[in-house]
Amino acid sequence: MIPVITAVAGILSALSSISSLDSASGPAAADPVGPSAAGAPGAAFSDALNAALNRVDDAIASATEKAKAFASGSSDVSLSDVMVSLEQANLALQTAANVRDKIVAAYTNVMNMPV
Repeated sequence: MIPVITAVAGILSALSSISSLDSASGPAAADPVGPSAAGAPGAAFSDALNAALNRVDDAIASATEKAKAFASGSSDVSLSDVMVSLEQANLALQTAANVRDKIVAAYTNVMNMPV
């Protein structure tokens, strides 16, 4: 796994642990929405983020395989296919890095809020 994906996965696990601490420490009566509705969005977000990270990792792996196949002289892979897949992987990685930056900024803002 590439370092950016590892960093985002680490941030995701930290956010999940904070979420579980918050739900475990707070009383059930203080939650106006209810415990079942509050737990579902957090799980959906982590699942969506993990799926997105897996797609980024797959795009990078696919681009690397196509580049290696082209470099080895395979006639099945054209240069345009290699360039398109490398650019898709690059855009996916840039998007993942931007999402990571937004998550870190949101986490920092929440942690700096006065209680």
